[in-house]
Amino acid sequence: MQTAELVRDALHSADDDLSATECAASTGLSRVSARRYLEHFAESGTAEVRLKYGTAGRPERRYHWIGT
Repeated sequence: MQTAELVRDALHSADDDLSATECAASTGLSRVSARRYLEHFAESGTAEVRLKYGTAGRPERRYHWIGT
């Protein structure tokens, strides 16, 4: 649970939404691990996913804390 707490704290304390890359950088986790935990929070309803569309390519998945 320590890793989940790291990701939760990073997401909860972010001023705005957070990408998996930004979360990984702030927690010291790999991007893949950070994304797995972010997706867990999204599936459990404590975070929501927002898509950020750029000029080309896939949209970036950004996460926003909505839980307590």
